[in-house]
Amino acid sequence: MRSISMELRQIHQFLALAETLNFREAAERLHMSQPPLSVSIRKLEEEIGLPLFERTTRQVALTEAGEALLPELRKALLHLQQARRYALEAGAGERGQLTLGSVGSATLSLIPRLIPEFRRRYPGISLELRELPSSGVLELVENGRADVGLVRFPLPQPTTLKLIPLVWEPMMLVVAQDSPLALSGRSRVHLAEVADQPLIDYPHTEGLHYVLLQLCQAAGFVPQLVHSTTQVQAAISLVACGLGVALVPALHARSSTAPVCFLELETPHQERTVALALVYNPDNESRVVRQFRDMAVELLAEAGE
Repeated sequence: MRSISMELRQIHQFLALAETLNFREAAERLHMSQPPLSVSIRKLEEEIGLPLFERTTRQVALTEAGEALLPELRKALLHLQQARRYALEAGAGERGQLTLGSVGSATLSLIPRLIPEFRRRYPGISLELRELPSSGVLELVENGRADVGLVRFPLPQPTTLKLIPLVWEPMMLVVAQDSPLALSGRSRVHLAEVADQPLIDYPHTEGLHYVLLQLCQAAGFVPQLVHSTTQVQAAISLVACGLGVALVPALHARSSTAPVCFLELETPHQERTVALALVYNPDNESRVVRQFRDMAVELLAEAGE
C-alpha cells in the first residue's frame, strides 16, 4: 500500500481548487501565483497515485478520486483546526482537566461554592472530585494523582506542599440530646466539664486528633479517647448513639440533622482553631491549578472569610 504524506498546505490548495474549479481563482484565494499551485497539485496527484482533477483548456473538474477525497479532506481540516483551537485554549488555561482531592467536610461548605463558580469561569475544563481524609488528599497531591486538594488544617505532619487556609472556624462540643449539659439550656461550656466522659477520637494521621489533644490539655485533663473515626459526621453519629462526646468543626453544627446538641467552648482564643485549606505542589503548578487557587482565594476574600 502506498504511503501518503500530505502537508496542511496541500490540503488548503486542493480544497481551494476543488471549490473554485479554477486555477486562477484558487491561486488568488491562496495568495499565491498560478504556476506553483499547478505544480503542487500535480505532486499531490503523483503521491496519491491517481489524478484528482480533469483539466481541459476550458474547464477543470474533479475526477471520481477527487470527489471521494474532497469530503474527507474537509473533515481532516476541520479536525486540525479544532485540535489547534484546543491546544491554544489549553495553553491559555481555558481547556484541560483538574483533579481535586477533598475531605468530606469541604463538600458541606467549600465545594458547593467553588465548583459552580469554577465551571462558570472555565467551562472547557473538566473536573474530577475525589473524596478522602486529609492524609489521603495530601498523598494524592504529593504523588501527582491530584492537581489540588482541600484538607483540614493544621496538619499532623510537615509537608513540602503549599497550603493556603481558606476558612477558619472554632471547634464545638457535641453531646447527646438527653445529657445534663444539653438539658441545662446553656450554649457555652468549659471543656473540662466532660473530662470524665469518653471522647470520640480521630486517627493520628489527621490534624483533628492533635487539635483535640491540645484543647484537652488547655482545659487541664487527659481525655479518655475511644472509637477513632476519619469522618466527622461519623463522630457525631457515635455521640447520638450514646458512645461518648466529640469535638467537631463548627460548620458541622450548621449542617447536621443528628439528634445531638452542639455547644460552644469557653476556651479562649480558639475561634481560629481549625481551617479548611487549599493545598498544591508549587513545583508542579499548572495554569489550571493557578486559576483554581486564585479563584478560591478571591471568592472567599469577597465573602469576608
